[in-house]
Amino acid sequence: MSELSAEQVVDIAVPGDLHLSADGSQVAYVLRTNGKKDEHGVSALWVASVDGSLAPRQFTHGESRDSSPRWSPDGRQLAFLSDRAKRGTARLYVLPIDGGEARLLGDKESEQAVNKFAWSPGGGQIAFSSADELSEEDERREKERDDAHVYGENIKYARLRLLSLASNEVETIVSQERHVANFAWHPQGTELAYVTWLTPELESMTLEHVIERIPVAGGEPQVICRWSGMVSDLTWSEDGKVLFFISSASGHAQSSMVVYCVDAEGGEPRKVAGGESNCVYYLHSLHYQQQAAIAVVDGLAMHLYRLDGQNGELSRIFPDEQSNVTFGAHDARRLKDGRIVVALAHATSTQPAEVWAGIASANEPLSELRQLSKHHQELAGIPFVQQEAFYWTAPDGWKLDGLLLRPSTAGEGERLPTVVLVHGGPYGNWGAGFNLSWGNWAQWLALAGYAVLMPNPRGGSGHGEEFAAAARGEVGKADYGDVMAAVDAAIERGIADPDRLGIGGWSQGGFMSAWAVTQSSRFKAAIMGAGVSDWGLMVQTSDLPAFEQELGRTAPWDGLEAQRHRELSPITFASQVKTPVLILHGENDERVPVSQATGFHRALRHYQVPTEMVLYPREPHSIGERAHQIDLLKRVRRWYDRWLHA
Repeated sequence: MSELSAEQVVDIAVPGDLHLSADGSQVAYVLRTNGKKDEHGVSALWVASVDGSLAPRQFTHGESRDSSPRWSPDGRQLAFLSDRAKRGTARLYVLPIDGGEARLLGDKESEQAVNKFAWSPGGGQIAFSSADELSEEDERREKERDDAHVYGENIKYARLRLLSLASNEVETIVSQERHVANFAWHPQGTELAYVTWLTPELESMTLEHVIERIPVAGGEPQVICRWSGMVSDLTWSEDGKVLFFISSASGHAQSSMVVYCVDAEGGEPRKVAGGESNCVYYLHSLHYQQQAAIAVVDGLAMHLYRLDGQNGELSRIFPDEQSNVTFGAHDARRLKDGRIVVALAHATSTQPAEVWAGIASANEPLSELRQLSKHHQELAGIPFVQQEAFYWTAPDGWKLDGLLLRPSTAGEGERLPTVVLVHGGPYGNWGAGFNLSWGNWAQWLALAGYAVLMPNPRGGSGHGEEFAAAARGEVGKADYGDVMAAVDAAIERGIADPDRLGIGGWSQGGFMSAWAVTQSSRFKAAIMGAGVSDWGLMVQTSDLPAFEQELGRTAPWDGLEAQRHRELSPITFASQVKTPVLILHGENDERVPVSQATGFHRALRHYQVPTEMVLYPREPHSIGERAHQIDLLKRVRRWYDRWLHA
């Protein structure tokens, strides 16, 4: 039996971005580790046969960041993005499936990254989006450091471009002063539909989106619809009559995600599926009539359904009704005989994600999968903890779910030191998979002897719009009550030791940890990872200000009578904290700026609360560098050991 090290955690290989060939016989995917050894990190492309006849093989060298593998329609080539020419700048490449050198597509002198790309249905063209090249004036200013940034000037919009595989020539087909965020080919390859934002800033995600279409042979764009809120996973129906996309159920940023469709000739989008008691995460075209495949989160599980866009009916593809699984990256492809090929990155509570595949019949769901990859042999001796579903009832009657991990070494009826891990989002959830990474400490703590309680409070996904909307303007209220009710249930069932309780989490989980210690003295240790301490300051400094205001309701400039954000901010109640708090944060975090950490740290020091603050240089909202991830994991264990084992 081996002991898990922090180094092993951050070196776990994660398969992602799966893409099936048109005939469903092969799947390409990206393999990367959790931690990157330098600023940019590396990843490799792998290819596997769906029937398992050929073992997965590494397709690119893995010395740069290779991503987004996409099969040509004839299955003979893979196009992908890579920063092998210039680290940190993704360019478009194509590589024959039977071997050879990767060929750089487009202008070899280009300095601009490719954001997204897609093969045309005929395979002769690739549509992609990228910003314009720097002008001579831009280059002069950069060289001479005459680079004052004036807000709203010199915006680097992504343009929609078309590349010919035969000539390697690039044509810009959409160049309006808006940002092309997403696009999709018409099934006949005659035109493209695309989504534009006002600017490339993430703030524009919450503002007006416009869906348009444009002929690839030339012509003026046609507006299909204007939409208030995010539009993702845009795709055509196979008959070309409608477009599907995912957006919020309510028009708010903090909301359940559902499927909409809109007439391709123009009109008002209509809701098709999701949002009542579940949430839609992904959408794929099935290239058949008006059908699509959608991944739906329902409680602790994720399900893949076939959606009939004409009547909104759902039929299960995977898993069958008896299974309670979750999965990450995946793809689905309908074959000519009506069967559906599924490939997905599937993990269990004791095994990290591997690539699995199977074929569902035209009428019955897929109940079994074939494991294609084996990327985690080095973890075979680790006694990972089997997690279990945990259900409880909130004070106002809501039926809630989560996960519980109890060390196998625990004696019968033994009360354990217990750490409550709260997920991020708040529109996230804990699912029945492998819960271990630099920012998910469940297995890491369970293997160290802790019971780990992972509640899914209101504001998260998996239970529909009413559940998700509960955090809007009321963050830290019903959701906090749900977390504390879970703690009470764990104590009542003889699991948690009430005198040895800890709490922690990242992002929204960091907020909830900071909020909990201002509202209760029951926790003996807390870890605030990239958490919010001041909702008013978040509206002023975060890269998603409108979203943050939805959570905190008001902004500092709303006047003295509108101060709800202060009532929901942990820093307002810092004088009540008695719990020792470890604060972890990336110095370059734009989502939850580092001022949230420094402000709360100063407040705790002012009131002489035991506290430590650790800032990680160069890191954004997620901690990416390998050395930083190792340091973080070790500090997490040490902090809980210090205060819960005293």
